[in-house]
Amino acid sequence: MNTNIAKTSNNTKAKVVTATLEDGTHTTIPHASIRALQIVNAPSGSEGTPPFQTKVFVAGKVDPIYVRESLKDLRSNDFQLVYVGGGKYAVRANIMRLEPITPEQKKVFAEQANASDTSKFKTRVVLTKELGSFWAVKSIKELNERGLRFIDIGEGAAVHVMNVKKVAELSDDDRTRISGRYNIDAAGFRGQVTLQGEDRPKLTKLSVVELRSQGVELVDIGEREFVIRQNVKFFGPFTDQDRSRLVSDKKGIKADRFVSKFTMANGNGTVLSTRSVDELKASTQAVNIGYDRYVPAANIAQDRVANFTKDERSSLSGAGYDVQRAWKSSVALINGMALSPATPEQIKQRCEKALAASGAAASPEDTLDLDMA
Repeated sequence: MNTNIAKTSNNTKAKVVTATLEDGTHTTIPHASIRALQIVNAPSGSEGTPPFQTKVFVAGKVDPIYVRESLKDLRSNDFQLVYVGGGKYAVRANIMRLEPITPEQKKVFAEQANASDTSKFKTRVVLTKELGSFWAVKSIKELNERGLRFIDIGEGAAVHVMNVKKVAELSDDDRTRISGRYNIDAAGFRGQVTLQGEDRPKLTKLSVVELRSQGVELVDIGEREFVIRQNVKFFGPFTDQDRSRLVSDKKGIKADRFVSKFTMANGNGTVLSTRSVDELKASTQAVNIGYDRYVPAANIAQDRVANFTKDERSSLSGAGYDVQRAWKSSVALINGMALSPATPEQIKQRCEKALAASGAAASPEDTLDLDMA
């Protein structure tokens, strides 16, 4: 079943990053056009001229764009970057998967590019659509040494944990249906992974148990489907109004079976669930942040829950937040932020109670992938 909702308004503006060129003018670069960013040593320039600190490789251009800002200056919650080794970074949302590079591939590349040494390359970074791919010097294992970032999905390939929208477990009937529909032998596949920006899930030979064994914390949303706890922003009831909209948007769908919905972080949209809010609250040790929204307690950064201020009201008004409600606190999450009509003290008390009941505690890797490597 497809419980993804990924409607995007045609009026939505493409996200861009603003950077400073050599002459001091500013340029905007669409996130979706960026193949990679790399730290560079400053070229010697005239006195008083800030050095270039970053080069940006974009689709359709051989030469990179040199900009004055450092990667630390450029990256943000809206522009998340992932280190892949050798001073090189990829835009998190543009990464489809990582693959190990085989000796045969290195040999072919060396012959085609007349390159004498390809030994340092270990990983192929496959990007979205027209962006193609590039080679990186760190292995997937090395990229995960500072905390789980990439999940093994079988046959050596891995996907970024924040890019995973949903995981599903295949039944025998599912495998039979897939075999007939796509004329393939699906007997060896155990699950499906739906990635950010894609409606069609990818088949994987790894079972849900094997995915969990990597340290992935999955939340059961019913009918053999799961979301990753770290990627949940909040969840709440699936209302009659929601149900009417779904029936209107997707003809023939059995909307009555859905009773709750997840708002996912990192651009992953909404996922519907057949499990009740009460069941989900119990399984995730969730905290009520108001207006029928519940956040897994481990996803709340308690030390950064603060009073909602007038300055925040002004800055968030243009970022899609409904700032007209009676907000009392801004709740920092491991994957973003939410506003709440409860006070910071109330939120913290609820977190402590939920975590104490479960014996859980936030782990060091439960943070946005915004660290500088």
